[in-house]
Amino acid sequence: MLRPGSALSLMLLFLYGIAATSLVTQSVPVIGDIARHYQLAHSTAGWVISLPSLITALGSLFGGWLVDRIGDKKVIVAGTLFGLAGNLVVFWSEDITTLLAGRLLEGFAYLSLTVGALALIMRTTAGVRRSVALGLWTAHTAVGIGLTLSIVAPLAQHGELWRWAFGGHAMLMVLLLFGTILLPGRDVLQNEAMRRMVDIWSVLKCGGAYRVALAAGASAFIQTGVMAALTVYMSHTFGVTVSAAAGVGTLAEVFVVLACLGVGHLLKRNWSVRLMSVAGSGLTLVAGIALYMPDTTFVGAAVAICAFSVGIGGVNALIWTLIPRVAPSTATLGATGGLVSQASYIGVLLGPPAIFTSFQTGGWTLRIAFIALAAFLQVAAMPIWRKLHQTETVVNV
Repeated sequence: MLRPGSALSLMLLFLYGIAATSLVTQSVPVIGDIARHYQLAHSTAGWVISLPSLITALGSLFGGWLVDRIGDKKVIVAGTLFGLAGNLVVFWSEDITTLLAGRLLEGFAYLSLTVGALALIMRTTAGVRRSVALGLWTAHTAVGIGLTLSIVAPLAQHGELWRWAFGGHAMLMVLLLFGTILLPGRDVLQNEAMRRMVDIWSVLKCGGAYRVALAAGASAFIQTGVMAALTVYMSHTFGVTVSAAAGVGTLAEVFVVLACLGVGHLLKRNWSVRLMSVAGSGLTLVAGIALYMPDTTFVGAAVAICAFSVGIGGVNALIWTLIPRVAPSTATLGATGGLVSQASYIGVLLGPPAIFTSFQTGGWTLRIAFIALAAFLQVAAMPIWRKLHQTETVVNV
């Protein structure tokens, strides 16, 4: 068993986050093959991609409460089992109903792995180390998207090879299932003590938790919206190839990761959260405007999206470091994280349709309006304008 809060323990949890993200994105490069195989309409094909995200958007609060009740490690184990089962169901599916059932199981895996790993990070770290760890955790989405798209893309347009996107992920789930042996746990007495303190209503009555949730939702809304539409926007607006436009998106995701890591480094140096949040939100706004201005060139847009990624990535990392500060108690870290996760995944669901709609109705002014509103909300909602109590208790093993 790894030492609680150690670098190896945190990196292992980061891997669970990457695996959870890939449960959603593994279907994206091969969705055309899946749609052709099952003769799906566009709307049904969209559900194949988004069903796991929908489960997480609807159930994260409950998942967080369950983490507080039965323990984060048990929830992570359940998540790996759900992921393994879901991948195998999709791999062997012969009709769309079976495939969607498998994606539903993958949705429960996505939910369990994300809220479980987040709660375990918060439980086993404290102070600056906790903030750095949470900053790193926020990078798992960008890394998971980038790695999955790169690995799965070669399977596209090769008949039924699309099944191995899920078969390969099933093998990964087996390895991660064995990896749960290494995760820190709670002993029986500590587990019972924490369980008696669990009160989901204290989270639902906590104004600070809702403010962090609103900030996370606004950040996720504009980040996923802009990034999901980026390849289409760049290729149609500047006449570049799809591969060139996708390459810009991949580069931008690298800057998201660097920003998340940079926030952790700056927090270790005691930089002001308020200053970094305002600066990051300002950079998000300016770069977002530059990206969609009619006179912007392809090179200018590429630079703008990278700057946008630095701003949004940094602010998003800072938002998630605030979860322990607004949690009513250590025993409700899971439910608080679940509430914030739920708002974030709702933003993930709503962002792409909003940006894609602007290509038809309001043009670049509407996209800039979305960016301005999200940039304002993510920093205005953050509870950084007065001193907050921070939950520092660490449950050791």
